[in-house]
Amino acid sequence: MEWKRIKKILIIALIIANVVLFLYIRFNDMRFKDESTTRGFTREVISLLSEKNIKVDTKIPRKINKLPSVFVEFQTFSEDKVNQDFFDGKGKITRPSTDLAEISLSGEYINLVNNRRIYYENRVNKENFKNIDNLEKAQEIAKKFMLDKKIDIRDIYLSSYDHVDGKYFLNYTKKFENIPVESSYTNFIIDRRGVMSMDRLWLNVLNKSEQKIFLYPAPKALLYLLNKDEYFNKTIEKISPCFYFNPEDQGYIEDITRAVNGRAIPAWKIEFSDGEYTVIDNY
Repeated sequence: MEWKRIKKILIIALIIANVVLFLYIRFNDMRFKDESTTRGFTREVISLLSEKNIKVDTKIPRKINKLPSVFVEFQTFSEDKVNQDFFDGKGKITRPSTDLAEISLSGEYINLVNNRRIYYENRVNKENFKNIDNLEKAQEIAKKFMLDKKIDIRDIYLSSYDHVDGKYFLNYTKKFENIPVESSYTNFIIDRRGVMSMDRLWLNVLNKSEQKIFLYPAPKALLYLLNKDEYFNKTIEKISPCFYFNPEDQGYIEDITRAVNGRAIPAWKIEFSDGEYTVIDNY
């Protein structure tokens, strides 16, 4: 009989302890909650942006994200490798300067800058396609070009495009684990000749950190736009996490192609309806 009474007291004490622990955890959650993730703060941010005529036509993420950083390096090529991939080794190679190689063949020209940035231009004004009247056709031409030139398309996605005067402007970005890696790009201009030009500066991901970094809440990050008049009178269409490598952190302000490698950190990519975008990091 005495044991049953003790057992009952222990059960009640355990229930009380669990209730106290639950209330303590809830109190700390409320105490340390980041106000910038609340609906009220988000509404206030939208109101402040509207005063600068910045419209928000997408959902603002309020969840606190945690992502690793990734170690990246710029993809590099020798002029002989580019000549082989683009012209089967038949192009003429000249070196106007130590940081520039020019490769040409029958009206097609390539500038290879610091062995990293490839700028291709087709100056032969010959129509190879009767009409390129949709995005899918333009992408098909661009992807075939990349495959023909031995460019890996497994880590690439179309981040923005435009269609002006019969030309498609396609902007591709690298992705790593389905997250964009900035700043890397492969940009095309497609017209009736096919690929009119390609501009490519690409990043390779070498590894990722085991430790994850808290990403600044998106509503708070958007406040950055209030001091940048170049973003006034624009409409935000998409807000998403990305990895951001900024060569300026290594001192390469005038020419980012001189950078070799570095750490890409979590950031927010803010995309506008006019095709422009900006990246906002924690720092």
